[in-house]
Amino acid sequence: MRAWLLLLAACASSPPSSPLDEAFDAVAGVSDVTSVALRQDGVAVREAYYRDTDADTPHDVRSVTKTVTSLLIGAAIDSGCLTSLDQTLGELLGEQAPTDPAKAAIRVRDLLTMTSGFDWSELGSLGYSDWATAQDQVQYVLARPLVAQPGTVFTYNSGALHLLSVILTRACAPTAEFAAQHLFGPLGIASRPWETDNQGFTNGAAGIQLSTAELVTIGQLLLDHGQFHGASIVSAAYVDMATSQQIATTEQVGNEVMYAGYGFGIWTEVDAGGAPFATAQGYGGQFIVVVPRARAVIVVTTNWHGVMGVDRNFVHLLSILIKEFVPAL
Repeated sequence: MRAWLLLLAACASSPPSSPLDEAFDAVAGVSDVTSVALRQDGVAVREAYYRDTDADTPHDVRSVTKTVTSLLIGAAIDSGCLTSLDQTLGELLGEQAPTDPAKAAIRVRDLLTMTSGFDWSELGSLGYSDWATAQDQVQYVLARPLVAQPGTVFTYNSGALHLLSVILTRACAPTAEFAAQHLFGPLGIASRPWETDNQGFTNGAAGIQLSTAELVTIGQLLLDHGQFHGASIVSAAYVDMATSQQIATTEQVGNEVMYAGYGFGIWTEVDAGGAPFATAQGYGGQFIVVVPRARAVIVVTTNWHGVMGVDRNFVHLLSILIKEFVPAL
C-alpha cells in the first residue's frame, strides 16, 4: 500500500505534458535533428540542441536560402538598384537575357512566386542536381521551354529562382556583398560560406550557412514586417506581400497532399482556425515557421549530409510543425 501511495504522490508531483511539450518531444525524436527553438513576443521560450551543436553552429539550410534571396530583392527595391517587381529578364540580364520575347518578358515577381512558366521538375531528370551540375546554370534554365504563361502556374523551380541572384549581381552588387551590406550586417549576422554556380554567381536557391540563432533572427524580421530593433531593414509592404499567398498551389509531401500557397520565396499556410502562417523550408528538414497569431517563430535544423532517409525526415518534421507545433501555440 505504501508503495502505491508513493507512486500516486510521484505522479501528482509531475505536471502532465502540454501539447507544446509533446510537439518539442516529437521534433526531438526525429532522426538527425540538430536544433529546435521557439521565440514568442521576441523572447526565447525554449530551445534544444543535439549532436554537438549549439545556437551558433552554422547549418547548410538549403532552400531556406530562397527566403533570404527574396528578402534581398525587397532590400534591392528599397535601395533603388531595382525599381519594380515587374522588371523583366530582358531588362535585367544584359547579354545573358533570353532572345525569345516570351522568356524575356518574365518578371521578377514571376521568379519570386515560382510562376516563371519554364518546363521543370525538381524530382525527375530535370531535377535540382541536373541543373546544379550543368556547365552554365543560367543558360540551362533559360533554355527550358515555356509550358505556361508566366505568372499563372506554380512550378517549384530552384533554377529559375537562382536567376534572382544573377539579377542582384548585375543590378546592385554581387549577392553575398549586397547581403552583407543590406541584410546580414544590419541584423548582426556574420558573413557565411555560400555556394556559387560555375560562373561565380551566388546560388540564389540554396547553399547558405546560417546558425539557429540567425535563422530565428530572420524569422523575427519576417514576423515584425521587416523591422529590426526599430529600424526598417526591408519595407513592410514587401515583407507582407512575401509572407502572403501570391499563388495557390498543392504541395505534395511524401504520399500526403498538403494544400498551401506560395508568397515570395516562402510557403504560406493557414491553421485550423483560418489564421495565416508562413514557412521557409529546406532540404532534409530545415525550417523557419512564422506564426503571427501567436507572435511566434519556430526554427528546426537537421544534419542532412550523407543521411539515409533525408526525405522522410523532411516529411515527418513538416507534418509535426503544421499539425502539432503550430496548433500548440
